[in-house]
Amino acid sequence: MVVAAGASFSGNLMLRVHNGRFLLSIKGSLVWGAGLKGYMTFEVGYESVVALLELVRQEMAANRYQDLDWVDGEALAYVRDLSFLGAIGVDVAFVYVRGYAVVKEIYGRLTDGGRGGQIAYTLVRDKNQRVMEDWVLKLQPQAFGPLLMALSSSPKAFSIKEDQDVQSFSQDQAHLLQQQAIEKCLRWISSKSDAYRQFEEAVICMNRDGVRPPQAGITYCENKMRLDLFMNERILAFTAYDNMRSQYRERVRELGRRLNNHCTYSKVFKGPAFVPIEEVKAAYKGPNID
Repeated sequence: MVVAAGASFSGNLMLRVHNGRFLLSIKGSLVWGAGLKGYMTFEVGYESVVALLELVRQEMAANRYQDLDWVDGEALAYVRDLSFLGAIGVDVAFVYVRGYAVVKEIYGRLTDGGRGGQIAYTLVRDKNQRVMEDWVLKLQPQAFGPLLMALSSSPKAFSIKEDQDVQSFSQDQAHLLQQQAIEKCLRWISSKSDAYRQFEEAVICMNRDGVRPPQAGITYCENKMRLDLFMNERILAFTAYDNMRSQYRERVRELGRRLNNHCTYSKVFKGPAFVPIEEVKAAYKGPNID
């Protein structure tokens, strides 16, 4: 099956989910020429799902990471889940074969908090670095945002079993792995010409569902502050890890150059006067990005 080069996908393709599988409907004229009307519908098998995800991610990047009108909401969420899993080294074709419910369950467990260390371990130490880098480079913000959220979640001690060996990590070691993974992901995307837009939108979408909330400016400032505070923790200070954290700050300064200067932060105190709780409040005073 060949889609005509240069064709606009809007109105020519439709993507939805049925019985746990992607259904791709293609306008007949794209395949057989102008004489054929109507749509031809194909179930996307495991051997084609990675290519389909690649197509959707490319189109989202070309559309400035906005939703695509030819991909319905359920399909878009499924693309998000599978793209997230691909970025952390999961075999996407394998889990797609296992079924919709399995994919949703794995995604849910990985984004419900407390799994940041395990995710970071894979991103930092797994042997398939080139594969994960390729996924992250093209990762849509709707999946990149949840990944950054998971990696900046409160670290917890964890253990990893490889072959017959069990390796245990303390809370501080988990925190350090998560910092390394965040810096690595930003390093991977930083060479792209549109990296700033991918970064901005990912920070705005730092929630479990990867949705872009209203008041995107203030959300960007709040989530960037959350990332910065997480990365500012000097685990194993006065070592090479300080350089890694410094590189993170440089990358965020460059990737966020369009919006960073529009964020302001102020301290506020809440609670009774004798035991006030200090909080930092973010504000956004810049162009409308909603």
